[in-house]
Order: sequence, then C-alpha cells, then structure tokens
Amino acid sequence: MTRRYLRSLLLGSVFALSACAQQSEVRQLHQSVSTLNKEMTKLNQETVKITQQNALNAKSTSGVYLLPGSNTPARLNSQVGMLRMSLKNVAPNAGGTRVTLRIQGESNDPLPAFNGTVEWGQIQGTTENYQEVNVQNQLMSAPASTLAPSDVDVALQLNGITPEQLGFVRIHDIQPVTPQ
Repeated sequence: MTRRYLRSLLLGSVFALSACAQQSEVRQLHQSVSTLNKEMTKLNQETVKITQQNALNAKSTSGVYLLPGSNTPARLNSQVGMLRMSLKNVAPNAGGTRVTLRIQGESNDPLPAFNGTVEWGQIQGTTENYQEVNVQNQLMSAPASTLAPSDVDVALQLNGITPEQLGFVRIHDIQPVTPQ
C-alpha cells in the first residue's frame, strides 16, 4: 500500500505541477497580449500624428509643422539648405513645456549658425479644416556645426502650455547669421 500511496502522491504532484505550469503560461500569454495591445495603441496614435503632420506640411506655405508624438522628422527647404527637423524630449516644467528641436542638415556641408522663429499652440478642428489656437512665438538661435552631415539640438522653452495641450510646433523664417 505504501507504494500505491507514493505512486498516487507522485502522480498527483505531477498533475498539480502541470496545472501550475499551464496557469503560468496562460498568465505569461496574457501579459504578452497586453504588452502587444499597448504597443499597437502607441503605433496607431503615432500613425495618426504622422498623417496629421504630413497633411499640415503639405498645406503650409511657410515653415514646417512638427507634432508631438509623431516621432518623425519633417523637411524644410530653408536659406541654409534642406533641413530635417523633429521634436525630442517633450517634458513639462515650471514654465510650461521643455522640448528639444533636433535639426539635421542634408548636405555634405556643415550648417552655418542661423536664427528662426518658433511658433507653438493648439490645433482645433480637422486636418482639412483646422484652426491654430493660443499661438505664441519666440526667436531661436542654432549654433554653427563643425561636422557634416550636421546634427544640431536646440533646447526650447514653450511657456504657457503643457505637453498635453501642445498641438503643434512650427519653425519658419530660417535666416543665416551674418558674421559681424
């Protein structure tokens, strides 16, 4: 009887362990599906922002629109050459929003120092019929680069707006700095 008891106990333990393993696999599968759903939601939101950014830039007669969350550069043909611009590190701070403007030159020459205008605000309506609201602007300066192709990061302080409210950033009127 002792053998039968031990065999029954061993078989019961094997079944219990296999049930636990299955539960663990199911839990892991649920976590994987949840992670995948979050990533798909993020990609869908990014796709919407890219589509909106591209539509705004297609209609723009001056400057380039950058939308937080698009994570995609936009091209601007400026007086200092063709530039690719994107927003990085959008974060709240005491005065509003802090953001890094990444500027990349597309030529084989280093970028000269230049100035430009930055506008920011909210967008209401649809991409086809939109209105810019609570628009503010400031001048920005980018230093000359020494390497080519050039990458320049410009820290911007966008006052009066939180990252959640920030609908767009528009860069325009790029002018090279003339040596004094």
